[in-house]
Amino acid sequence: MNSSYQIVRIQRYLNGELNRDEMYELEREALDDPLLQDAIDGYRMQKNVSHRQLSLLQQRLANRIAGQARERDAFFFGWQRLGVAATACVLMVLVLVLLWMRNQPAQQQAEKEVRVELASPESLVRAHAAAATGPGLDARPAEGWDAFNVYLNDKLAGTTLKGKTILTFDIDAQGVPINIQAADDADATLLSEARQVLEQGPPWTGSKGQMEITFE
Repeated sequence: MNSSYQIVRIQRYLNGELNRDEMYELEREALDDPLLQDAIDGYRMQKNVSHRQLSLLQQRLANRIAGQARERDAFFFGWQRLGVAATACVLMVLVLVLLWMRNQPAQQQAEKEVRVELASPESLVRAHAAAATGPGLDARPAEGWDAFNVYLNDKLAGTTLKGKTILTFDIDAQGVPINIQAADDADATLLSEARQVLEQGPPWTGSKGQMEITFE
């Protein structure tokens, strides 16, 4: 019940002193305000109700309404604070995720650099080919011995071959080494790798060749 409801107004209603419109207005307000209806019903059952008694009852009703308003406000502000806290948590998580995603490329690059460093030159085979001289030996790599040695080391990277062998071979019309044979007692694995490297390698010039390959 709102504080605008005056004691005199209630008393006049109970005494039948209000006109029809005023009574209708008060009854309509009582339908919307259960506390007002309770007060009217309580006053109607009492006899000789004094202004003092009505004032005390009105004060209690006003206090009750004020208490409900405070509880409602506390509930609203409590949920409001929880909403603000939840929003702040979500924003913090998003910021952390963005920072993590931003740092991922740098971490991947660092890991890649570590892997490259682990592949030290000592773990790779180093090969060197040199021409053998003799009558009728005119075969040479078409791009030169330096380029051939670069190809040789790239092709054999990661293998663990050791030792050396001397190979003799012929050159066909397409510049591919054929009839590759070992001029010494070479290891079978080493000879197989050397043959594959020659057959799949760059073209040669000349007709017959002999070279020494050393694996360190």
